[in-house]
Amino acid sequence: MDKQTIHLITLIVAIVGSNAWSHGSLSARIAALETRVDNIDKRLVIVETSLKANNQYIASFLDQQLQRPDALGAQ
Repeated sequence: MDKQTIHLITLIVAIVGSNAWSHGSLSARIAALETRVDNIDKRLVIVETSLKANNQYIASFLDQQLQRPDALGAQ
C-alpha cells in the first residue's frame, strides 16, 4: 500500500469512529433527558394531586359555610 491509501484508510476509520462516538454520546444525552422528563412528570402528578385535594377541601369548606344561617354575615 502506498502512503496515500494508508492516509485515506486512516481518515475513513477516524470519521467512522468519530460518528460512532457522537452517536453514543447523543444516546446518553437522550437517555438523561428522558430521565429528567420522567422525574418532571412525577412531580407534576404530585402537584396535580395536591391541587385536586386542596380544591376539594375548599369546596367542602365553602359548602359548609353556605349551609350555616349566619354564613353571609346576617346577625
